[in-house]
Amino acid sequence: MGRSASQSSPTIGNKKAPNRRPSHKGPVKLVTGIYFSVLICTTIGLVMLSSGRMTVGGVPLPIVISFLNDQTARDAYFSGKKTKLHDRLDDMGIEEQMKNFYRPQIPDEAKLDQHIHQILYERTGYVGEQYRVNGQGFLVLKD
Repeated sequence: MGRSASQSSPTIGNKKAPNRRPSHKGPVKLVTGIYFSVLICTTIGLVMLSSGRMTVGGVPLPIVISFLNDQTARDAYFSGKKTKLHDRLDDMGIEEQMKNFYRPQIPDEAKLDQHIHQILYERTGYVGEQYRVNGQGFLVLKD
């Protein structure tokens, strides 16, 4: 004989056993973890951007942005015209802006000038008139 509907599900005493559904806590925890990770990274990035202390390859971010917004500088950089690029960066006051950025960490003006020229050399390939490149790729003052 067939079972009745009341006999088809197991019972505990007079109560039916609760339906066992798969737990969804794992995916929820994963999504929550990803959300908070992205939130923390975004917050840290915004704090760094707003502090003005972020650099790209040693060049302060506001200077990189001003460079990218200047058509002449971009054209000179991407076409490999080192002298034209250096002249344009000089016209834009980039070297002085970089010196102002690094001056608190490097108070010695000669070392500051060399540091700024080293960064610019590494980014553009331009060697200033008062410098030469040694065997290790560092700028040193000419004799």
